[in-house]
Amino acid sequence: MCLLGLLAATAASAQLPPAPVLRESPWNGDWVLSRTRNTKEVMEGAAEDYRFRLAPDGHIRWEIPSLNEVVEGRVDGQPMMIRRPGAEGQTLALTPQGPYTLRYAVAKAGKALGEGRMTLVEQGKAWVDITQPAGRPDFAHVVIYVRPGDADK
Repeated sequence: MCLLGLLAATAASAQLPPAPVLRESPWNGDWVLSRTRNTKEVMEGAAEDYRFRLAPDGHIRWEIPSLNEVVEGRVDGQPMMIRRPGAEGQTLALTPQGPYTLRYAVAKAGKALGEGRMTLVEQGKAWVDITQPAGRPDFAHVVIYVRPGDADK
């Protein structure tokens, strides 16, 4: 970023309201694939929906209802078993990067399969998943999820 751009960004951020005090995780609740903000290819390959319950102590219940997937454990970077038909031996590890970003890694029998970064945007109204095969950012793509009432926005 050039110096002029950095100065403009600094001035703009000085005018932002203070960050909210969070009483519960902004990830909590139901999310659906945005029908208007994703490409056709993403729509055909991405999970339709997610449901998260992230407790203040770091316990998470991660669900993908359309795939009958449930993962429970802690958001601490340690692998958790993925319970879903056809996913035997697969694990998911989640690492928080503040309240608005989660890094994840999927593996099978200890071998890395995929990874990505999920970031809440638009004041928690949407999240962007930058997902890729393990170690292959050149094959990354973006998937956008929103709250169910905003699926067509």
